[in-house]
Amino acid sequence: MRVSKLKIQDLTIPFLISSDNERYWPMRLICEAMGLNWHAQFAKLQPPRYTPTEHDVAISGEPLQKRMLCLSQSEFEFWLKSLSSRKVSPAARMRLEQLRTHFFGEYAPVTASAPPTATAAPAVLKRILNWRTQQAEPENRKAMLKEIADQFSAKNGFRIAEAQEHQLRGAVASLSTIIYQHDRSKTPSQMTVSQRVDAIIKSIVDARPQRLHLLDSDFAALLCSIELEGQQHAGVHHEQP
Repeated sequence: MRVSKLKIQDLTIPFLISSDNERYWPMRLICEAMGLNWHAQFAKLQPPRYTPTEHDVAISGEPLQKRMLCLSQSEFEFWLKSLSSRKVSPAARMRLEQLRTHFFGEYAPVTASAPPTATAAPAVLKRILNWRTQQAEPENRKAMLKEIADQFSAKNGFRIAEAQEHQLRGAVASLSTIIYQHDRSKTPSQMTVSQRVDAIIKSIVDARPQRLHLLDSDFAALLCSIELEGQQHAGVHHEQP
C-alpha cells in the first residue's frame, strides 16, 4: 500500500492506494483531521453496517501507524453521506461540507422533516443493494444483485421497485437482514452472532447522550442481528436430540 494525500483548502487527509489502484481511507486519521470524535465514530464503523479492514499507514516523516481501521472507497463515501451536519462542531461541519463537495459536487441532504415519497422508497432500497454489490467482484455483481433481489421479493411479497412509503422502514430492515445473512453464509465472521447483537446494542446505548432519535441504520442492524440470533438458537434447539 502506498500513501497519498487529499488536500482541500486547509484540510489534508491521507489515503492508501493498493496495487490494483483501489483506495482505502484510514478513518482515525481522517476523523482527527476533521475534528470528529474518533471513539464515537469507531463504534459506528463496525460490522454489520460496515466492513472495515486494517492496514499499516506509513506517512513520510511520521511514526508508522499500525493496523489502522480503513474503509474502502464506496464505504467511505457512504460514511460521508451518513454523517449529520447538525451534530458536529462548526469546524467539523465546514470540513465535512468541503469533503462532500469534493466527492459529490453540490450536496443537498434530505431534511429529517421531509418524509420519503413513494418513488423515493425504491431508490433507498436500490441504494442499499448497490452499495453491497459494488463491494463484490465485477463478474459476480449481476448474479449477487439478482439473488438478493429475488430473496427480498420472496420474503416481502413485492419487488424492490414496488416498495411504498409506508413499507420503507420494514423493507430496509428486511433487505439489511438478507444482505447480512448472505454475507455470513459466504464469509463467516469470528465474532459470534450474539457478540454482534451485544456490540450493536452497546453502540446504540452509548450514542444516547448525543442522539435523541434512533437512526434507521441502527434500527435495521439491530433487527437483522436479533432475527439472525433467534434463527441460530432455533437451529441449535432443533438439532438437539
